Amino acid sequence: MSNTTSIDMPPAAYLSQLIGNTGFVHAILVAANLGLADLLKDGPLSIADLAEATGTHDRSLYRMLRALASRGIFSEDADGRFSLTALADPLRSDAPDSIHNWALFVGSEAELQSWAHLSYSVRTGKPAFEHIFGKGWFDYLDEQPEMARIFNNLMSGGSTSDAAAIVEAHDFSVYRKIVDIGGGHGALLAQILEQNSQASGVLFDAPSVIAGATGAIDTQVNQGRAQRVAGNFFEAVPNGADAYVLKYIIHDWDDERAIMILKNCRQAMAENGRVLLVEMVIPAGNAPSPGKFLDLEMLLYFYSRERTEAEYRDLLQQAGLELITMTPTASPFSIIEAAPA
Repeated sequence: MSNTTSIDMPPAAYLSQLIGNTGFVHAILVAANLGLADLLKDGPLSIADLAEATGTHDRSLYRMLRALASRGIFSEDADGRFSLTALADPLRSDAPDSIHNWALFVGSEAELQSWAHLSYSVRTGKPAFEHIFGKGWFDYLDEQPEMARIFNNLMSGGSTSDAAAIVEAHDFSVYRKIVDIGGGHGALLAQILEQNSQASGVLFDAPSVIAGATGAIDTQVNQGRAQRVAGNFFEAVPNGADAYVLKYIIHDWDDERAIMILKNCRQAMAENGRVLLVEMVIPAGNAPSPGKFLDLEMLLYFYSRERTEAEYRDLLQQAGLELITMTPTASPFSIIEAAPA
């Protein structure tokens, strides 16, 4: 029997520890939802103050914080006041390395219910989310503005943290016009343009997303180097660009609809243009990869999946494109560069 995971304890003890972390994880998620890290960023507070600020039961809140403090997340002093620790600090909404939006998403009803029904997806091959809520994820977001805000902020935050690695790994200086397809609030496009003064950009997304696309991209728009364009990438994308960047887009869709998006890019691109897919590419065999668990997320929410290099090559070929290079980045993402076949 092969062992591909290096552990320093008996397998049964290791698995028991992982399973027992359920309560720990849920306590972190509740702490994020209550905004406790934000409340504590200016110094220690008593349980009474924290309970009043969060509308919670003081003794129950104390029990949760005591448990978290035992694992280094928050700290209790001799006077019974709690303060931030290095492990708790990223739960702040304004921390440089904030995971606040990620925790809000993971602790949402949608995510918790979907993972609780993983067995449904495994048995049927269908999205548990659709089974539970009676609609697709994006239709759900249209009806749930607060969840849409959390999701869009999460996607924008991810783009911000990953963008430096993406810009460093690929030479964007060869492009004059860059279209960011499904680019959310424009964090990635903004960083590309900031470091490539020769280029202009188009942020292209659904109308509801473009309506809220402010922040990092504002400077480029105000300088006349970028524009926001609303549309439907299943119908058409902006014409005449040298590069079409699709970060975290194709993995949301089944092959038929993914090919539709890619064909629209192929039809719209300038001569000698490029399509740049930024995705977590699944490695072969037993190699660990965050993409393999993200693939389960796709199983829960969509009729889609994370793909291997060979699967991306085939997908691109069916859209009239040829995979030229696949470049790993310092982030979990790789850049898949494709040209007209």
